[in-house]
Amino acid sequence: MNILFINANLHGHINPTLGLVKKLTEGGNQVNYFCSEPFSKQVTKMGAKWIGYSNKLELFLKEYRPTDRHPFFMLMEYILLYDEVALPEILDITNEKMYDMIICDSFFGGACFLKQITKIPVVCSHSSFAMSQAPVPKQMLVAGFHPQLDHCYRILKRICESYKIEEPSLEQVFTSKGDLNIVYTTRNFNGEEEVHEPDYLFAGPSIDRLQETHDLDSSVIGDRKLIYISLGSLNTDFVDFYKTCISAFRNTDYYVCMSIGKKCDATQLGEIPPNFLVKSFLPQLEILKRADVFITHAGFNSVNEALYFGVPMLALPRVNDQHMVAKRLVSMQLGITESIKELSPEELRNKTEALIMDRNIKGNCMQISLEMKNFAKLEQTVCKLKEYADACKERRQGRC
Repeated sequence: MNILFINANLHGHINPTLGLVKKLTEGGNQVNYFCSEPFSKQVTKMGAKWIGYSNKLELFLKEYRPTDRHPFFMLMEYILLYDEVALPEILDITNEKMYDMIICDSFFGGACFLKQITKIPVVCSHSSFAMSQAPVPKQMLVAGFHPQLDHCYRILKRICESYKIEEPSLEQVFTSKGDLNIVYTTRNFNGEEEVHEPDYLFAGPSIDRLQETHDLDSSVIGDRKLIYISLGSLNTDFVDFYKTCISAFRNTDYYVCMSIGKKCDATQLGEIPPNFLVKSFLPQLEILKRADVFITHAGFNSVNEALYFGVPMLALPRVNDQHMVAKRLVSMQLGITESIKELSPEELRNKTEALIMDRNIKGNCMQISLEMKNFAKLEQTVCKLKEYADACKERRQGRC
């Protein structure tokens, strides 16, 4: 198959797809991967050909400013404006080469529109929970409820008029359900009853991705409990929180690996204790293999990776689906959640120690770890994609 994979510029959306891309290319399929330049090395390492953004799309990513700060409407506004800029580029790519399938990121791939615009089979790639409805009350989607919502409707109307297609609902844009969908977790962790096979292929977590080189010396950790702290790669400007972590675990018997991202510098944190390793980025998968607890922003991909290795989590959600992920962790007794704004050093240390000692949560994490390792279905997912592409081809040729 010749496949066009469409994605964005975010680790949490691209990393889950890399194992699937590798399986596809290893099976003789050609994959062209459309995403931003910082991920070019990752996708080419998996055997795909990288297609970069135009200057226009890169400019949009740098210059976008929301018209308001409502959490859900701001996300919808960004999705729609991104699609409006990206769709012409995507269509130019499809005009240059014959593709058997397009796999679109559910948020940043224009799938809801491409299904109507192109005759190429479109599959949705869900980097977070697959959902049958938007996580807001129905009345919040009624025009006039909020100025930013009305702006979303104007963008939606503009896109559909431009391509002369039927206008989907905002909920349809958000849930982005294709005739076939890929979800990078287990059916059990995704949870929603309305989201099930055969429309959704639960491929399990993907941990087959390129790791940055690192200088992690495991011998330094010894037999100490390992605490891993990371707030992801995007919203990481939390100097006060990092200082709280240092105060909480300084002069303890724990070894702490703390990733602080690129928006602050270790020099801002004062003296780094000898039981801390503080870097802008750390090799997450390598650390999770031996971590005893993970203090996390509750990003969907990071949580799936931690569960794969059976690591209990203290979730500190901030935006978007992180709150949903944190609630899911608590409901399945896989971790606990707190507000990052309200944690003192003493509270952070006490809650982390309680989590490390909680045998019930650790047992649940080990159980779901076994489920995820036994659930890895990338080979089956590739087979289902091939069957879907073949069936679509037959329909086009009038054979069924």
